[in-house]
Amino acid sequence: MTTLSRSESFPQRLKAWRQSRRISQLELSLRCDVSQRHLSFLESGRARPSEGMVLSLGQALEIPLRERNALLLAAGFAPRYRESDLSEPEMAAVTKALDHLLQKHEPYPAVVIDHLANLQRANEGAGRLMALLMANAQSDLATGGRPNLMHALFSPDGLRPYIRDWEKVAHFLLCRLRAESIASGEPQDIVDLIAALNTYPDVPQHCPLETAHEWRAPVLTTVFEKDGHRLSFFTTITTLGTPFDVTLQEVRVEHFFPADEETEAFFRN
Repeated sequence: MTTLSRSESFPQRLKAWRQSRRISQLELSLRCDVSQRHLSFLESGRARPSEGMVLSLGQALEIPLRERNALLLAAGFAPRYRESDLSEPEMAAVTKALDHLLQKHEPYPAVVIDHLANLQRANEGAGRLMALLMANAQSDLATGGRPNLMHALFSPDGLRPYIRDWEKVAHFLLCRLRAESIASGEPQDIVDLIAALNTYPDVPQHCPLETAHEWRAPVLTTVFEKDGHRLSFFTTITTLGTPFDVTLQEVRVEHFFPADEETEAFFRN
């Protein structure tokens, strides 16, 4: 799916999303309970959709909420889904749940990040890990005023010098990010992040489109080595179920689990 600019029309966006999901007009029309002819008219611009039709298409195509808002705007309607800040009072129950997940993972590291890997929250275990690895890191490894974990992992002034087999880790992360970008319709902010990461020296070539679609790697173990410490982790990612807010759909909790006894002992002692 080619990156959609904000100027793309509703018919162009609809057709691009349908093709990216690899479903026919007939199948989509059945999912939305409309005729194939009507769907064809929507894609050609011969018919205008109702707001309900746009919402139905977004759900049937499993379009991310951020991009559903863009689809609504392209069709001439106001965005339906809010993009809240986690500090807002309405988010209190969610932030409490996120903090609970972070706390229960102590003493091991856990972080809350957004879809661009900007750090939102962290537990004490993550603070301890960052204190060890980032003591001499430059302060510009941030986007929007928040530390960005992807930049920290790719920058020679961040975590990169302490990662064993960095090229392998970087290749995996770029492939995963590229696959996430494709699944989300290649939104501009993720495309920009991938481009920025590729400006760092000696970054492995990111996956071509076909490789990103077929990426099915096993769990990646990341090993950090610094000041005589060797810390090995694998991670799990938790997301919120059935969100109706852009921020909540994009937020994720990444738990770092020790992959060996040495790493477990470091955090338990």
